[in-house]
Amino acid sequence: MPKTGTTCLQKALFNNREKLLENGYLYPNCGIKYNAKEIVNRYCHNTLAHYLMGFENKDNALSQFKVWEEMKREIDSINPKNVIISAEAFTSFEIFYQPETLAKIKNFLKEYEIKIVIYLRKQDEFLESSYCYMVKLGACSVGIKELFNQYQYIFNYYQILDNWADIFGYENIIVRRFEKSNMKNHVFDDFLGVINQFDNKRDYKIDYAAKINVSPSGKSIKMLLLINKFNETILARLLKLDDNYWSKYQDFLNFLSNNKIISGIVSKLPNFLVDNVLLSSEEKQDFMRQFKELNSQVANKYLGQKDGILFSDYS
Repeated sequence: MPKTGTTCLQKALFNNREKLLENGYLYPNCGIKYNAKEIVNRYCHNTLAHYLMGFENKDNALSQFKVWEEMKREIDSINPKNVIISAEAFTSFEIFYQPETLAKIKNFLKEYEIKIVIYLRKQDEFLESSYCYMVKLGACSVGIKELFNQYQYIFNYYQILDNWADIFGYENIIVRRFEKSNMKNHVFDDFLGVINQFDNKRDYKIDYAAKINVSPSGKSIKMLLLINKFNETILARLLKLDDNYWSKYQDFLNFLSNNKIISGIVSKLPNFLVDNVLLSSEEKQDFMRQFKELNSQVANKYLGQKDGILFSDYS
């Protein structure tokens, strides 16, 4: 799932490829876009998902599995004991909520034993983090509740897990909780435990102080949202004048988000004018109530939690 430390995990996997391979785990080069503009795409295998969606070559349906074939050749040439593929895109787009799409993936990987590892984050935190990312990217000009209404399908964790379990088998789904009380130090440490490599932790290099894809403050997000709303009114005209306008606009938003002077000025704006709150405590509690039963089913079925508690903090 996105916004569960995936970029940090993927960067750690990418930077430790040689040591992972020595210990029997291949993190394939194929499917990774090293020069991707967005950092979230530089260390992962989202290209595998994009090919299935037709992003890479919309004019040639036969190219759907081109990158998958290349990855398979890489695997066969190295012949590792295990392979790690990481791509949050597999849960980000509606096409991957369709059984036929998941069946395509399974059919292509039918020669291998597949385990699905998925990290879940408390839905209110997931919503806030996703909203910040979308606004910062320039892809959102609506309120946080409107964004949820557009992407409700990605918040139903029980349905997501059942979709994959129906195709790959319930016994092959491994659920991890992305919350402070469940993380040792870093999501990479937790993942090492999943693949039985935690005892070899000293073999791997990880920058525990590094922070990647950090969300701006609530005040900054609200300022960026106003800019996005204005941009939306002129976007079509500007794109006609400059094919690279969208890329330049994203660079502009990135500058505003990361400039310490601008962030400092925004942080000093009085709260009566704009505050840091995206969802109040009451709104978070109301929001989480709709997932109480679904989350309880996840805890029971996929984690063996008889108390039905999926996340420790519901405050």
